[in-house]
Amino acid sequence: MFFTVIVPIYNVEKYLEKCIDSILNQTFTDFEVLLVDDGSTDRCPQICDDFRRKDHRVRVIHKANRGLVSARNAGIFPARGDYITYVDGDDWIKPGLLQFVHDKIAECPRRVDMVIFSAEKVFEDHTELMDNQIAEGWYDRERLEKEVFPHLIVKWKEGGPAVHMIEGFTWNKPCRRELQQAYYVDDERIRMFTDEPMTYECLLNCQNVYICNEPLYMYNQTNVNSILALGKKNYLTKSFGYLVAYMQKRMKGYGPDIERQLIDYPVHLITRTVKQMLKAGLPFRQTVNNVRKGLKESRMLRYIPLTRMRKNPKLLFILLLKLHLYAPAVLLCAIKVLEEKIKD
Repeated sequence: MFFTVIVPIYNVEKYLEKCIDSILNQTFTDFEVLLVDDGSTDRCPQICDDFRRKDHRVRVIHKANRGLVSARNAGIFPARGDYITYVDGDDWIKPGLLQFVHDKIAECPRRVDMVIFSAEKVFEDHTELMDNQIAEGWYDRERLEKEVFPHLIVKWKEGGPAVHMIEGFTWNKPCRRELQQAYYVDDERIRMFTDEPMTYECLLNCQNVYICNEPLYMYNQTNVNSILALGKKNYLTKSFGYLVAYMQKRMKGYGPDIERQLIDYPVHLITRTVKQMLKAGLPFRQTVNNVRKGLKESRMLRYIPLTRMRKNPKLLFILLLKLHLYAPAVLLCAIKVLEEKIKD
């Protein structure tokens, strides 16, 4: 069997049938679908079972709710396909996705570890392309080490926010089953950016990758209560601390470029979270209180040694936080948000 498509599912009954139909209607047919119901309390369990009865390619796993990491892991080990790919239960895919990936793998004389494609963000009234921040083409190990790994996890843009050279999503990266079974995330306490540890560790162990900007995945942006509400939420929680600790432990030893980025990573997470709160209109004083509380809970600053930040553009920001000068640190972020808004 060529592909296993894993669908992690939790309370997405409004979107689930469209999601599963988009998989079953693929032009390429050598695949199975693993629907992992992570303890949904809506109609998702029934929908999954209905599809299992209708199509022999569908298998269903019902489990207690333990989060996205647990749901993915429940599908990785029973998977039979040579390659595993993912579709979130509230998203959908274009009919030719699996055929495109299969054909790219087939045209390469060497074993292909991963294919990376692009997506479209789907809003209520329009869509937006999500291009990869890297040139299209084949990347062998030498090219990966030269062009991708030095900025894989965090790349600081001059005068602007940090970016990922390759986004951490799992859903646009069909990858060999053996790699995912070797580098799956084994800390279920991680509840934020759950894709990133496995995505980056798999990439660091790839020998041959194809990257393109073919928009094959439809990334649903309508399944949110409010963008502003999400922005106001304080994501500086224990989960962030678990995420950073896990990545620094698992990816240590991949060379100085990666070790530098593993220090830059928590800096990026803190900066991004503070900026999101400010952009969402959270009052300055409440933002400061959220930062104070969040850093105490997540203990993120312990993973950022100042001695390794001499060339980091966020050095002053982190220094202020380490000195518990939260208001001046948030003010720095507020100024940056204003500057970025003026540039736009």
